[in-house]
Amino acid sequence: TKAPAEAVIAEEAGLPGGVLNLAAGGGEVGAALVAHPLVSKISFTGSNRIGSEVMRLAAPAIKTVSLELGGKSPILVLADADLDQAAELVCGGAFFNAGQMCSATSRVLVDQKVAAPLLERILALAGSLAIGPGLAEGTVMGPLTTAPHFNKVRRAIDTGGGRLIQGGRDLQDQLGGYFLSPAIFTEPDLASPLWRDEIFGPVMAIAPFPSEEEAVRLANDSPYGLVASVVSGDEERACKLASRLRVGQVWINMPQVVLPETSWGGFGVSGIGRELGPHGLAAFQEIRHVVRPL
Repeated sequence: TKAPAEAVIAEEAGLPGGVLNLAAGGGEVGAALVAHPLVSKISFTGSNRIGSEVMRLAAPAIKTVSLELGGKSPILVLADADLDQAAELVCGGAFFNAGQMCSATSRVLVDQKVAAPLLERILALAGSLAIGPGLAEGTVMGPLTTAPHFNKVRRAIDTGGGRLIQGGRDLQDQLGGYFLSPAIFTEPDLASPLWRDEIFGPVMAIAPFPSEEEAVRLANDSPYGLVASVVSGDEERACKLASRLRVGQVWINMPQVVLPETSWGGFGVSGIGRELGPHGLAAFQEIRHVVRPL
């Protein structure tokens, strides 16, 4: 059996034997590791459903758990934003990796004064995205991972919760895989699964806001709290707004760049603790004090 790339890289880097151990398998392997008495720390990245199960299995032994779970993240476009840049960031945030990323900014909040011209740009950009089976052919958006997941995303689109104005088409017959054209909804029902639940596919919903106060309220009105993006021509204003968002990371006028020296994680049902950076390392450490007489 060919060794996993992670193990090869670790060995070539000189990592001592036993520091990194890989156990391949399905859910039963993960469950065994979480419950094993010699495993004292659990760090899990994945769905909220499995994250809850990890917590349940770790609870009897009171094990320390870090969880990096789902998101239903907002991108806020202010009236003073460069709308061409905003359209790029909106489409990239929602459709990168066919929307299959926990940080997908699929809730698009836009100042009502620029909602119409921004929507025009988003529709044009999303409609021009290359979709196909191979990066060598210049693919911008690839397929969904499995048939069950493809069907789940299709059901979410069919169920709606807003006005589907572009995309959401099944491209399986045309492209020979689990491909969907990027779906764009307007007039979302803010209580619907479309707006509130993580779909994990190329689906965005766009809602206008009349004021910055309302934008913050709508952005924070979610059980999730992983990330957010802000697009504005006034960076100082954007930073002040970012400080009011209940999320673990905010990008201002830029794509979703994740730096290893910064922490990664969120609030609410987006998880527990942080990964990366000093906070991520600290999650695997314990504090010990030794006190002795002088």
